[in-house]
Amino acid sequence: MKAPTAGDTTLAYEERGAGFPGVFVHGLSFSNSTWRRIIYRLSDRFRCVAIDLPGHGESKGPPRSMDQTAGEILRLITDLGITRPVVVGHSMAALTVTVYAAQYPVAGVVNVDQPLDVEPFARMLRQMEHALRGSNFPAVFEPIRRSIGVELLPEPLRSDTLNTQTVRQDLVLGYWDEALQRSPEDLQSLTDEAAGKINVPYLAVFGRTLADDERNRLTARLPILELEEWPDRGHMVHLMDSERFADRLAAFIALCGAAS
Repeated sequence: MKAPTAGDTTLAYEERGAGFPGVFVHGLSFSNSTWRRIIYRLSDRFRCVAIDLPGHGESKGPPRSMDQTAGEILRLITDLGITRPVVVGHSMAALTVTVYAAQYPVAGVVNVDQPLDVEPFARMLRQMEHALRGSNFPAVFEPIRRSIGVELLPEPLRSDTLNTQTVRQDLVLGYWDEALQRSPEDLQSLTDEAAGKINVPYLAVFGRTLADDERNRLTARLPILELEEWPDRGHMVHLMDSERFADRLAAFIALCGAAS
């Protein structure tokens, strides 16, 4: 683990292995430790860099927009000598790596359980905004937190994952600021625009069967899409079925590396 010193806003990260690079970004309120089960299985073949987002884990600093976070990731991996990785994001971070891939060179993108049909969620957040900003934030956020599905994981993985989760009102609202400040239509348009700029392989793995509109938006926007739906595995699909996920990811990174 490389953690920044006091006052340093450089992203913390964990690095293992050598070979073609994969850069891993965790979901909101977690840390790079959620990727350890995966990178342990990949580090004999690939160089794996798992990042702590700003304000998460060992990374310092306030929440960032997706554009700003993409810029921070670029700065870090450039310092590490990585120029064209496969970028992997879970949940909210899948949108971040999609935005990253629209702006900076990548060999491939992996989206773990994040629809690109973002307008419905943005509308829900706007309806909840007053309550989310209030003094009863923990209770208001709890249904969203439970929908992540950590409690569905087997022990001891469940407890280990919960122990890495930090739910803070300022952090959550900071990362949701774009969804709260922009209109849902505008946010959807920006997401569609970013996806439309990606011309490298894009693997999307979902732990459920998608609704038709979610599936259609993915297939319409991404010309080199590999879409997989793993029913009943939940939002934490990469942990619920970590061996299968690691094998699928290894095949995808190898394919992207060969094409590069």
